[in-house]
Amino acid sequence: MRLMPSGEMFGSALRKEVRLLVVDDHSDHFEHLQAHAEMYSSQFAIECKLVADAAEARPVVESWMPSVVLVDTHLISDSLAFMKELAEMGAAVVAVSEKRIPELVETCQQHGAVGYFTKSDNPDDVEALIGFIASVASKVAVSH
Repeated sequence: MRLMPSGEMFGSALRKEVRLLVVDDHSDHFEHLQAHAEMYSSQFAIECKLVADAAEARPVVESWMPSVVLVDTHLISDSLAFMKELAEMGAAVVAVSEKRIPELVETCQQHGAVGYFTKSDNPDDVEALIGFIASVASKVAVSH
């Protein structure tokens, strides 16, 4: 499921706090992420919010300042420009798609994404994504 880079998990230090904003017009994948994030409360705390599109995301990014933004690549026609905008604001951007599209990995990376995953309901895949999200979460809040 993980296609770039090989996110390294952090040690057993203090609990890391992560603000995860998911930009996706379907809530199914978000619900799986949120459920798994709650199971890892001893390792890190992930607070999750869901918005349907870039228009909803922008004010949330400015007011809530997420440390990681998960963007569904099919969602908006300008998703690559939106990922670049988010990365420039300081958030770690992770791209997701329904189907694995190999050429999208490099394209997303060129537009600021630190990772690319295929959506999955498999608990092992969701666990890997949650671990990756926690490992790339910025320590500093996003600024605009």
